[in-house]
Amino acid sequence: MSLERVGLLDGTGNGYYAEVNSSNQLSTRSVLVSGLHDATLRGDAYAWNTVTYDITAADTILTVRNTSTDRLLVINNLYMWTDVNGFFDIHIETIATAFTETDGAVVTGVNLNTASNNVADAGAISDEEAIAAQGSIILTLRSNESATDQFAINYPTNDAIVLGTNGRISIDASAAAAACEATITGYFIDN
Repeated sequence: MSLERVGLLDGTGNGYYAEVNSSNQLSTRSVLVSGLHDATLRGDAYAWNTVTYDITAADTILTVRNTSTDRLLVINNLYMWTDVNGFFDIHIETIATAFTETDGAVVTGVNLNTASNNVADAGAISDEEAIAAQGSIILTLRSNESATDQFAINYPTNDAIVLGTNGRISIDASAAAAACEATITGYFIDN
């Protein structure tokens, strides 16, 4: 008589058996990772950043548009600062028109995984003046800036903003400023 090992294989194709404890319960371990962390490991997470330039009132400091036809762009975090007191309007919309260099300064998404050669399927510009449509304002954040203090706003979105094909997110400033900064962090997932 031959003895055969019978059990649950681990699913990797390596022939390993899953561990069972003395009560015949499957031994498992769960690991929870954020969507941003998972996307960063895959090379699908990016940051778009612009710093220190002079804007006029109602200019868009930074805007990012998803150009992927088969992946969603999940916005994970927004950062903004300006040297004057005022507020920031965060707005989203779907716009099929691609950005051109005349719309503002081109911003390249930086891959958050330095081992990845992936390039963001997104267009981004800073200091936008040419496109008048603002889209739907989803959030207004008040700056508490005074002449000598620096109060930046770091706003985690908890992955609540998702851009489909041609969807874009923008950060507008209410007041003219001699200096401002903005960063939009996001990652791609399959649609």
